Amino acid sequence: MTSDEERERLAEQLAALPVYELVDVMRRVLPRHTEDNHGIRTELVLAEATAYEDDPGLEVELVAWPDRDYYDGGLGLYQGLWENGHCAKCDIEVTSNAKRAFCPSCGSRCSLT
Repeated sequence: MTSDEERERLAEQLAALPVYELVDVMRRVLPRHTEDNHGIRTELVLAEATAYEDDPGLEVELVAWPDRDYYDGGLGLYQGLWENGHCAKCDIEVTSNAKRAFCPSCGSRCSLT
């Protein structure tokens, strides 16, 4: 078990990362917390939520993991989550810093614009 101070140091290190590097760290961590019990699958995912001042509700997109092979081991473009798309298999909206990425839920390749 870790202490509050150790978790705070880790939080500070994560907060210091640019978005594309934070996404890569979360790609390595969140899937490890997936649970399958009695036909029910529960996953932790990274998501971006957007609220518009003049429109009630919340727009939620899952953050897709960049296709590291396509980017020769890189993380895609060094930008924020500016690419948007749709996972045809899961029927969910996704966002990423990369135009070529994988759905965080089913692992399907997604093309974003």
